[in-house]
Amino acid sequence: MSIGQLEAPLKTLNGLLKHFQTSLSTTSDTGPSTQAPNALSVLHDSSSLLRAQITKLSLLLLNQPFTPSAIASVITSINGEILPGLMAADELCQPRSHSHILQKEVRTQLGDLVEGLIGLVCHIPKDEKGTRSLHARREEILQGTGHVWQTCDRLIKVAGMGIVGLAVEKAEAYHALVKDAVEELEEWDPDQEDIDPFGDSSDSGSNSDGKEPILAVVNGGMANKGNPENEPLALDSLQITDMHAVKGSTLKTLKLIRMIYPAVLKRRISKFPPFTRTSSISSLPLTAQIEILNQLMQDLRQFSEETDEIAAAIYGRDSADVERKIKVLKLLAARSIGGVKSDWANKEDEFSVWSMKWIDRINESTVGLKT
Repeated sequence: MSIGQLEAPLKTLNGLLKHFQTSLSTTSDTGPSTQAPNALSVLHDSSSLLRAQITKLSLLLLNQPFTPSAIASVITSINGEILPGLMAADELCQPRSHSHILQKEVRTQLGDLVEGLIGLVCHIPKDEKGTRSLHARREEILQGTGHVWQTCDRLIKVAGMGIVGLAVEKAEAYHALVKDAVEELEEWDPDQEDIDPFGDSSDSGSNSDGKEPILAVVNGGMANKGNPENEPLALDSLQITDMHAVKGSTLKTLKLIRMIYPAVLKRRISKFPPFTRTSSISSLPLTAQIEILNQLMQDLRQFSEETDEIAAAIYGRDSADVERKIKVLKLLAARSIGGVKSDWANKEDEFSVWSMKWIDRINESTVGLKT
């Protein structure tokens, strides 16, 4: 087989990749179907086959002699079985049947996979001159192969974890972000002076021109006027919020938010109806169950984002913004926990009792702002 005969299968491959890339940017939700194959099974098998074929393609490109017929065989396999399988898996993995987090993860990885394939395919020679430059592109081919391997491995893992495994992974990641934010806030000292963006942070108490710092003037010089005891003015008289109180009460609320994750992981997410690549299609969770899980996972992500924003507002000493954000977070958290009060069979359990007590505690917590 001559190298010119690679043109047709390569053209087909590039066309499929571009079509796949376009389809990944469109949104649709056809809902669950008991007649369709298991999307995770299709995803697993197609990803495994692709990894094997890309390994073969890489070896054919890096070793002599160059054999167009063998490369054409690999490309034909990718065109005829593997890419159509991956496209089918993407179409079958819908938010109302497989959850938002699973669809997003699969689509993200498939997008990376398509980009990696496009980059790798461009190294396949189209003429004799191209075959002579393969050795010079060895590192690029190896890097491209490694990228595709890594993405295939992730897709294979996701197919094995299924909905519950991925939900646990995501929830633990959100939990870690909240824990980090709380720990950093605990270490923050409100009395520590912020770095002056217009001055020298190494300054030890006086300006370079020998004048007293602004805070010293406020607490000293200004305090002396009309203050017979020669004492610094009280912070609240200058309308400066006691950030110690704000920090303390905010941490109380954020620690309650942090408590949500292990409880929800143990009592709700880990007990969600399992669905992996080995499950029968008839065991897909009910649409109502998926909707509750979708909302819960969205809330858990939002808790971590809101926690970061609250911490930023505290570091910026914006107590009013802290108060606003805390109110929003408390309302969101109470609604979220109330939404999973019952288990997946819509029955009450230990978590149901715990959730009511937790909602009472979050409603009782307040931010210590002076009015």
